[in-house]
Amino acid sequence: MGYSFVPEDPLRSGFGLSSWQMQDVRLVMLEAGVVTGGGLEQVIDPERFPPAAETMPVDMFSSNSGWQISPQQCAFIAGRLRAALAADLVGDLALYLEDLRPELLREWVADFAAFNERAAAWGGYSVR
Repeated sequence: MGYSFVPEDPLRSGFGLSSWQMQDVRLVMLEAGVVTGGGLEQVIDPERFPPAAETMPVDMFSSNSGWQISPQQCAFIAGRLRAALAADLVGDLALYLEDLRPELLREWVADFAAFNERAAAWGGYSVR
């Protein structure tokens, strides 16, 4: 099983992550305050990226059940992920998770941030 992020505009290209990739990207999303809930808590300096009004339930990115992500949510995701990359949140996570491959995770997070930036202009996407 994997995750497909399908733009509302059928003329636009989507984005995909394997379940394994999404597991690690979801950790960054959690620590960056993009998502919350599901019994998960931020463990690395929660004051750095506190949840905001725009923070979404983690469930939206824990299944491929067709959750709709709005353009505003896309912009929020992209902004928080870019800030997390700039703050080297991936490097901080690598200190706690020995099987994490920081160089790959940085690439996946950057690619997902870029997709969300594009999707914000296209009308959002669904998670499948």
